[in-house]
Amino acid sequence: MSKLYPIKTRIFFFFVTFITLIGLDQWTKLLAVEHLKGQMPKYYFFGTFQLTYAENTGAWGNFGGNWEEPFKSLFLIALPIVVLLGFGIFALISQKITKIEYWAYTLISAGGMGNLIDRIRLKYVIDFMYAGIRKPFETNIFNIADVVIMIGAGMMMLHIFLDWKRGKIEQGETTPTPPSSH
Repeated sequence: MSKLYPIKTRIFFFFVTFITLIGLDQWTKLLAVEHLKGQMPKYYFFGTFQLTYAENTGAWGNFGGNWEEPFKSLFLIALPIVVLLGFGIFALISQKITKIEYWAYTLISAGGMGNLIDRIRLKYVIDFMYAGIRKPFETNIFNIADVVIMIGAGMMMLHIFLDWKRGKIEQGETTPTPPSSH
């Protein structure tokens, strides 16, 4: 079984996934504006999850949100464009990419583009979900694009772990078996 999808299959799945996830992200942000903006947060699961409207002018946790121009635009718009183009092109044309890498890069590209659309169009990213039980077990306020990015990042970490594990096995390194006690 090949580790690679044929190029036509990669292009098809990339664009279907890309458009679907960006559409879902933008639709949920529109719902957040219509139903959450200017409202009190809505609490669920004993307060561990809430829907609350926020406008994030920076990256994760508002990092870079208070920077002066042109540094803010370079960091929050230009750099993501370059990275997302690189991930997308790599997912589509690399001859050495595995299926898990392909999906990781596709998800990261789609999620990143969802937030980039907000930054270019609105000058901020709409966030509306929060999860946690207070420090240290809580998140920043996030959106669907962030969830998609995190799933892609998780897949990439899984790929790295599996490659590391496979390398250990190929090198003949195994976990020592404890001696039996008779």
